[in-house]
Amino acid sequence: MQRRNPVLTALGAFLILLFTGGPILLAFIGSIVPDRVMFDPNRGLFDEVTLENYRFIFTGELPPAYLESGANRTMISDAARQAPRSLWNSAQIAFAALVINLILGAPAAFIYARYTFPGKKLSFMFIILAPLVPTVALITPIYIMIQEAGLLGSKLGIIFIHAARALPFTVLILSIFFRKQPTELFEAATIDGCSRFGSFFRIAVPMALPALAATGLFAFMLSYAEFMFAMVLSGDASARTASVVMAALARNPDVSWSLLNAGIFIAILPTLILVALVWRFVIADLVRGAVKA
Repeated sequence: MQRRNPVLTALGAFLILLFTGGPILLAFIGSIVPDRVMFDPNRGLFDEVTLENYRFIFTGELPPAYLESGANRTMISDAARQAPRSLWNSAQIAFAALVINLILGAPAAFIYARYTFPGKKLSFMFIILAPLVPTVALITPIYIMIQEAGLLGSKLGIIFIHAARALPFTVLILSIFFRKQPTELFEAATIDGCSRFGSFFRIAVPMALPALAATGLFAFMLSYAEFMFAMVLSGDASARTASVVMAALARNPDVSWSLLNAGIFIAILPTLILVALVWRFVIADLVRGAVKA
């Protein structure tokens, strides 16, 4: 058996860490360094460190530097003022999409995995192939549907679309997990007088908690990072998500780079936390199970 070189392994791990974590670290550094320091070649990068941008994002209180002529940007755009609300909107929409996916996707996956009914294969194939339709092709019909429903410019319309986009993945993954569960358990539950819904809630759901967590977190991250539908359906500022506002900030010629970096760093924190949770509670268990097998 060929022995691994620990130096090359450490070097490879460092390069991967630098490639994946480097931009996050740069965003954090840029968020705490004011523009006037960042772009001044005569000053050190850490001569002045401030958390004013984070205070503005969480409280809406305008940093004093933006009110001082010549010290920093003398104005702050409407997109920047929308950053605090957009982060809260993204969290609300993504969490609602997660809940809807689990409420609708888990029972549907259980039925597809454990029971036979007319049109099962055709409907399941339709669900699985639905995500292959390009997003651009769906923008116009979905926009018309949301407009006719009176949900244009509301968070509820975006929630429905995000939940629908993640639902096929939820049904697919959970049906695989439910199909692998021992049939004997459900047969014994039926003999004891347990109904189908009882078998689902008492047997299937507890055994599939890691899969439920993984699919729910995937639905959250998919909604949190989605841009196209959020941009088209959000309308005014009250329903705009973080991805839409960050894109508007990046296109603004008067953008404050420190404020933009603060928004980017805060926007990616939920994703990093969720990835860590998925690895800790789901992927690590699956890997250990595969090794034991």
